[in-house]
Amino acid sequence: MSCPLALLFGFAAFTDKPKWLRLLAAGVNIYFLGFPLVVLLDTLVFQWIGQRLFSRHFTDAMGELPRLTSFASSGSVALMIWAAVLGLGIPAVAWILSNGLNNLIRRRMRAPLMVVVGLAYAWAMVSGTCHLLNANANLAKAMEYRSAAHPFYVFGLLKTPTVGAKVKLQAQDVSEGLTPVMTGEVTNQQYSPSFLARERRLRFARTLPSRQLGPFPDVVVVVIESLRPELVTTAVMPNVSRLAEEGINCRSHFSGGNATNHGVFSLVTGLEPMWFGTSQRFDPCMFRWFKSLGFKTGFFAGADDWEEYQMNGFIRPQLFDQYEVRSRDGIASDRRAVQLASSFLSRADRSFDPKIDSEPRLAFVYLYGTHATYQSYASDQLDQPAADNRFPFPYPARMRNKVWNRYRNSARTVDRLIKPLLLRDSIVVVVGDHGEAFLEDGTVGHGTRLSRYQNMTAAVLYCPGNSSQLVEQPTSHADVLPTILSFLKVNLSDPEAIDGLSLTAATEQQLRARRFCVRNYLSEEYGLIGPWTMNSTKPFAYRFAASIKTESASPMNGIDEFGLETDVQNFREQRAEVTRWMSHFYRHVPATEIKTK
Repeated sequence: MSCPLALLFGFAAFTDKPKWLRLLAAGVNIYFLGFPLVVLLDTLVFQWIGQRLFSRHFTDAMGELPRLTSFASSGSVALMIWAAVLGLGIPAVAWILSNGLNNLIRRRMRAPLMVVVGLAYAWAMVSGTCHLLNANANLAKAMEYRSAAHPFYVFGLLKTPTVGAKVKLQAQDVSEGLTPVMTGEVTNQQYSPSFLARERRLRFARTLPSRQLGPFPDVVVVVIESLRPELVTTAVMPNVSRLAEEGINCRSHFSGGNATNHGVFSLVTGLEPMWFGTSQRFDPCMFRWFKSLGFKTGFFAGADDWEEYQMNGFIRPQLFDQYEVRSRDGIASDRRAVQLASSFLSRADRSFDPKIDSEPRLAFVYLYGTHATYQSYASDQLDQPAADNRFPFPYPARMRNKVWNRYRNSARTVDRLIKPLLLRDSIVVVVGDHGEAFLEDGTVGHGTRLSRYQNMTAAVLYCPGNSSQLVEQPTSHADVLPTILSFLKVNLSDPEAIDGLSLTAATEQQLRARRFCVRNYLSEEYGLIGPWTMNSTKPFAYRFAASIKTESASPMNGIDEFGLETDVQNFREQRAEVTRWMSHFYRHVPATEIKTK
């Protein structure tokens, strides 16, 4: 299209009359100045979030840019400079060439050139129309998954599958008695009775006297950023891998979401991410209940951005006896967090008060090493070739394997760092806060799409004296808290107040039949996980929108593990599954009935 448009520009600039040609020339000028820049920006956006530049998801992502500047590498800066140079340089070259063509037309014979311009432009219009109608199937197939796609894909005139699943909101509710999803503020009078009843149960639930004869063991919860389950191997994370062989190894484990805030929220509350926008965000059950059991609590992190990502409700100094966070400083801040946690657990801060010294400890440790830009010790950089510190983010497909190797090396360093915390006389939990995509689902990083790669993570739970267990069925971050309480032989006054399930008490049938939701960060939507998730003939998850306070939900569609709409959609089945999940979520039916159906 560029060549005939350049000719048209010269023809229009040469012609003094009629007026519409001068207006057309102005339009072509805008094209020369803006179109290359639009295509370049679209390419970068597509490589990052798998969405086009002109999309709602990109609008949401723009709000995250100020928070992401601290993760920019030198390669990312170079990428932005390259895009700016090309975005401005291409229009400049086109402008110079067009002016040259204009001068040429003024000096030469006009009529033949006008005929050439007309024919070239007509050919471009016919060719473009054919592509628009998908007449060239081979071109469409080749371009639809590419980030630097044909302009028709850029501007949404042709569908790009990797932009994610198409939303198909249903007019009817998922079940009788459920109201449509509401927008705007919700007043107390509009809260559903079921939601208010569940809030009351959470508020009054407490730990019961333990059957434990001796003192409680210490509890260590290690949360590792962006941890993919594939990394828990002897070749990459030998220390965690050995722990997995001795404890509960969850092979199909889901975070509460594909970003830290929803993932950590589910860990410390035992609740599904539907609760994130409620008052439960400011009342984390884990720390309240552990304090009631006499635990001394500590929080240690290699990052300090809890307030920035709306996590300061459930991660704040007032909740802990010792609170140690510091700005990210590569491996150094993670190493400091581990050292402080080790000191906390070893009672190195002894007060020489026997009563205080004998208190059990809960250490919650959060490490950032496996977050982009994936830092590691030189001695741990065994996977080669690996990208260096200059790699851009987002990165092109040709760099994927090198970035993946760099990520594996960073996990090896984190595994080395946390070895002092994997104490066999303590209850130890090692989980990721969420997963990480390396272009498998068309994106890089996390927080942008409901998919296997962003929402699934590793989970290992160890208790001294307990036998090892391999769990293949889907499990959730909400299961971690009730499982730790089971390890401690502590009961809740109302076990059904939380959403999670104790993995030591659940039967295989219960695990296979359960349903829970995961959340997307960039857009407020959920994926329903259930028995269908492990069935290759069924959707990976059912997407839906919901409002917890009004007890409402709107099914969208079934998606595959890449977050793309599946070819076969069964909306009746999806509505039935969402209804069934909500019935249990609001406790309309006994949990035992839901679990055994």
